[in-house]
Amino acid sequence: MVEGNDLTMALAELAKAGIAFTSELDQDGNRIYIIDSIRLTEDEIIVLKQRGGLSRDGIRRYLVNRAA
Repeated sequence: MVEGNDLTMALAELAKAGIAFTSELDQDGNRIYIIDSIRLTEDEIIVLKQRGGLSRDGIRRYLVNRAA
């Protein structure tokens, strides 16, 4: 479950790092964030923040591991 404050802090961290993002709702009504054409759920954004991976390189590494 997504904690609102955790998500807000994670999004603020992205903004401070100068990483632009947009969001949209998927067909089930879940908010998806698009960062450099990469679609991430709210939970994935929070996990990245907790792991110190809210950077372009951190997101790239996460995607490699997610695909494995």
